[in-house]
Amino acid sequence: MNHPVWDIPLLGSGWLIGLISIVHVSIAHLVVGAGIWLPIMEGRAQRAGDLELQAWLRGRAKALLWLSSIFGAVTGVGIWVAIGLVNPTATQHLIRAFVMGWAIEWLIFVGEMATLIVLVRAYDRLRPRQRLTVSWLYALCAWLSLVVINGIITFMLSPGKGWAASHAMWDGFFNATYLPSLLLRTCVALVLGGLWALAAGATAKPPLKPRILQPSALFTLAGVLLAVASGWYYFQSFPPAARELVLGNLKGATGLAQGFRWALWGLGAFLVPGLLVLWAFFASASFQRPLALLGLLLACWGFGGFEWIREVARKPFVIRDVMYSNGIRVEQVAEYQKDGFLAGNAWARTFAASRGDTDLARGEALLRSQCLACHTRDGYRGLRGLTASNSEGDNVAFIQAIRELDPALNPYLDRMPPFAGTEQEAELLGKYLESLKAK
Repeated sequence: MNHPVWDIPLLGSGWLIGLISIVHVSIAHLVVGAGIWLPIMEGRAQRAGDLELQAWLRGRAKALLWLSSIFGAVTGVGIWVAIGLVNPTATQHLIRAFVMGWAIEWLIFVGEMATLIVLVRAYDRLRPRQRLTVSWLYALCAWLSLVVINGIITFMLSPGKGWAASHAMWDGFFNATYLPSLLLRTCVALVLGGLWALAAGATAKPPLKPRILQPSALFTLAGVLLAVASGWYYFQSFPPAARELVLGNLKGATGLAQGFRWALWGLGAFLVPGLLVLWAFFASASFQRPLALLGLLLACWGFGGFEWIREVARKPFVIRDVMYSNGIRVEQVAEYQKDGFLAGNAWARTFAASRGDTDLARGEALLRSQCLACHTRDGYRGLRGLTASNSEGDNVAFIQAIRELDPALNPYLDRMPPFAGTEQEAELLGKYLESLKAK
């Protein structure tokens, strides 16, 4: 790892990526679900000869174009910028491992935008069968985009022994959690897309309103019920260590327990839209947009809880069993512990030299390189607060302890990367942590 470290005060890098990602994945999944909903409704309208519903659906296609091309695309770029700055080493690894996958995904995205633009711009000029065909092509492209990205996301949780042996893209892509995750994400997409449709349909005039809300409610309810089943299937596919980490935190074994409780509340809230859509189905006339927006908000909270659990399940890795959250590869740790981290890391040496190459400068270089991926100095998981009652000797002893690669000797190994440095470097880091008390 020879990249600069982006020091984000108070919030920390993990939360920055998380906030951008939750917004993006919610929009992306909503677009996928709405993309599937659109041709289903178009086909229904054509079979019934419902010209009023078809005219209304044209407006939904236009709204999807704005949602995809502006909000979805901008937040997607935001993720790339954030991960490239926060963890450039892991980003570089994913680009190299899946360069063909990224290329395929971008081609699919071009197809998604092209079919949607054709649908919006030529809606009235397309014959009904052509319009339905273009709608389904758009739905297929939107879903295939999820199919590709899902392989890369699940690789980070479960790269598997096949990939470790071959380093072949497809061995990492079709990993143990790939299919369960794809099923779950598709079901979540149906829920988010359906709730978006209900929010739009709730403002329609009374004669049209039930013709929109009732089939959209069934569409959403199917997504909720299937998401529950596929969510359980997905959790069962977790690597054993990841599953144990999640269950251990659910029992309150670590400081992450409160975060897991919020995530669980969110997962519970995800079921509330199932009740709201029954209202939309059986009492369409009284169903109002705020109810659908409330359901959408709760569903996004539940989806965010799922994403948070998935991220934490990778601890202490950014790519499980391949690279730690601080960008240090698993096989590099022993080398750094033997020969020194500063000796093998050009950026850390340069940073220390820029600060006078003192013991404190070297300690700060170690902290930036190995700790700030998960901690801050004073904010989220603030090191000043965590070490406030420690002496310098206590800090050094703790860092020496987390150098251990044996789980029996290092109880933090399941959720914190081992210190990748010599005993002397552990002393430098301990001295810098002690200096935080005076700042």
